[in-house]
Amino acid sequence: MNFRKHIPVLTVLVTMLCVVCLPCAAKAADYKPAVAAHRGASGYLPEHTLEAKAMAYAMGADYIEQDVVFTKDNVLVVLHDHTLETTTDVEAKFPGRHRDDGSYYAIDFTLSEIKSLLVTERFDAKTGEAVFAGRFPKGFGIDFRVPTLEEEIILIQGLNKATGKNTGLYVEVKEPEFHEREGKPIMEAVIELLSRYGYNEEDANAILQIFDFDAVKKSRALGWKAPLAMLVDMDGQNLVDDKDIHKWLLTEEGVKEVSRYASIYAPWFSHLAVPSEDGKSWTTAPCLKWARDAGMKVHTWTHRTDRLAGGFASEEAMFDAIFKEMKLDGLFSDFPDRPVEYLNKNGLR
Repeated sequence: MNFRKHIPVLTVLVTMLCVVCLPCAAKAADYKPAVAAHRGASGYLPEHTLEAKAMAYAMGADYIEQDVVFTKDNVLVVLHDHTLETTTDVEAKFPGRHRDDGSYYAIDFTLSEIKSLLVTERFDAKTGEAVFAGRFPKGFGIDFRVPTLEEEIILIQGLNKATGKNTGLYVEVKEPEFHEREGKPIMEAVIELLSRYGYNEEDANAILQIFDFDAVKKSRALGWKAPLAMLVDMDGQNLVDDKDIHKWLLTEEGVKEVSRYASIYAPWFSHLAVPSEDGKSWTTAPCLKWARDAGMKVHTWTHRTDRLAGGFASEEAMFDAIFKEMKLDGLFSDFPDRPVEYLNKNGLR
């Protein structure tokens, strides 16, 4: 064959292929999913300690999570639970300070009292056994403490200055309705503090996340301008019976309503990748498409190397589903180094 005579034709074909592929390539290049360190590097160190946050930072997480509750003297502290008995030695230090339900509420303790507590790996308050047996040894032999939200902000901003990075905050306001009933306007306090440190701007590297739909709506009314995530779980919140609302938030109507306020739709992973009855496969839930059609990003939680989601035989298979098939925009992980490593290996960072 005389290839020279076909050069013009080949040139046209190559040009056409490039024109067709360029948008695809550009789209692929634009896809850079985020990794949020769930309670810090909580797979390696006790959750929500400054040590776990520093480790997550060093592992390359894009965001570091803070769950926030109020103390008795109106200080915002970083705790996943509104109670203290599953991650600290509160029962030994303050016996009898529990409420009628047997729990020790953070809101009933001053900051100095909470700072006196030692933090340990999460454990079952009834049995005393660690929830994740293979993680950091349970016990109170190391001086881990409960940080304030302001301390975490200062830590992350300091690390950003020292490294030249721009790792963000991912702040969850815990049980806002409960705090309001207790006379603690936690939404206003969180937004005020984040605003004071420069995070309440549309392009700020901070995300506010809430399970309470009314609080999501209220946050915009209170002037929150930065990204806002609606957390969705079929079980709803702990202290408010809003299960029916969360079921509705998984419907097309609910997703559309969320998009009026939130920029991020963030359901529990098994609400997106629904496992089969035998737990060996999964299917994509329609809420993913509804959220994208409504213009929202989609984040999900929680990846755990030591406790994979149903429907996946391996961590690699789970990551393939999240980042290659569903192309989710963000993933919370107890082990942030694992998705960071996967994304690097696959050219997605």
